[in-house]
Amino acid sequence: MALLLTSDRIGYLEAWERQRALAERRACGAIGDVVWLLEHPPVYTYGRHGSRGDLFVDDATITRLGATCVHSDRGGQMTWHGPGQTTGYVIADVRAHGGVRRFVGALVGAMADACGVQGVRGAHPGDDAMGLYVGGRKLGSVGIRVSGGIATHGLALNRDPDLTWFARMSACGAPEVPATSIAAEGGDPDRRRVEGALAAALSRRLGLELGAAEAA
Repeated sequence: MALLLTSDRIGYLEAWERQRALAERRACGAIGDVVWLLEHPPVYTYGRHGSRGDLFVDDATITRLGATCVHSDRGGQMTWHGPGQTTGYVIADVRAHGGVRRFVGALVGAMADACGVQGVRGAHPGDDAMGLYVGGRKLGSVGIRVSGGIATHGLALNRDPDLTWFARMSACGAPEVPATSIAAEGGDPDRRRVEGALAAALSRRLGLELGAAEAA
């Protein structure tokens, strides 16, 4: 049985620490796979292939905006998390899901299933291009870390965030690709709907039997 966790809003660093603890428990078999759906306060993060230079504003401006910037251990480059976006952390043994490429494809496919937007397409040919797109605009991102076969981090799907956050960075090293959201594309951004659909899609695509949602 896989565990479904939900959080209203939780800081990035706190969630990162809790992910590591969950990954340790998953690695030793104490728990099954975990799907954790949440929101973060505004935070820019850049992964192993990114740099602070992908963010176009200085630290003082970030603080004034009420945000933070964190160097993460996930793959990928610069991205943003915050209100109006669902972040999904999937702590799982990728070896049980056909390896990293198939696992990432399942995350992208689950976002496509859940968003309710016509014309979406997934792209994950390389670490920097992974995500969900519609009409040349980026609707969702994927960035994971795998250690000892156990994945942490996961996906981010834009429901109805303030898109000006994305204009302050070169998202995933592609400044020419604008961000979009379910609401901006005419879909239903209701959080309960999106996260319910996302949990169901992840369950289906990863072959998980998710238990009832628990607050994390």
